[in-house]
Amino acid sequence: MGLHQRYSSGRLKYFHTGNAGGIDYGTEASEVSTATADRKFVSIYVKSTCATGDARAIYARLNLAGTATAGYGDAIRSLGYVTGTGYAYASGAHSTLRIGTGATIAGSGAGLRATLEADAATRTLTGALAALQVDSYVGADNTMPTIHGFIRFSDVGSVVLNNLMVLPAVAENSTVFATHTTQTMSHSIRIIDSAGTPYFIMCTNAATNRGGGT
Repeated sequence: MGLHQRYSSGRLKYFHTGNAGGIDYGTEASEVSTATADRKFVSIYVKSTCATGDARAIYARLNLAGTATAGYGDAIRSLGYVTGTGYAYASGAHSTLRIGTGATIAGSGAGLRATLEADAATRTLTGALAALQVDSYVGADNTMPTIHGFIRFSDVGSVVLNNLMVLPAVAENSTVFATHTTQTMSHSIRIIDSAGTPYFIMCTNAATNRGGGT
């Protein structure tokens, strides 16, 4: 594979002759393969006992510092590629927060956290921005199953969650959650339950008498 190692400032660095500064573990044309079940191709088990500060098992930072006209950038790109049949479960990325017996979280706890951040500046931000973007990219001639959607919610534990979402408190300043009166329903959003029954969330395209305006 042409994999080499080098010591620098007390750290062991790996690099590939065809991928400067990086690590190659197989290629698309020559995958590292096994027929053995319950195999982790890369395992990292770490533990932090510090009382303050941050701890991260993996930290990836990509600085997009060029002047790009049509470029892309991902600090982490994950692809789960299904070429077999009959898998009961498959995902591109699976993130879990597990709270052990006797453990406590004083602040926020989430299985997946998505943050949209912008440095302080007097400006109008550009682009279509979101803290979380969910895309579909289904090739032509496919037929979707009855139960499908951009986001799926399921309770798989013994204790179920009672709320679908947690929103900011009601505020009269054009926030996402404000009082709204007098409008009649003009649109609807289709959802479907796990039994295949469709339901519709009522919407309107007008904002008269909405708390704080539009």
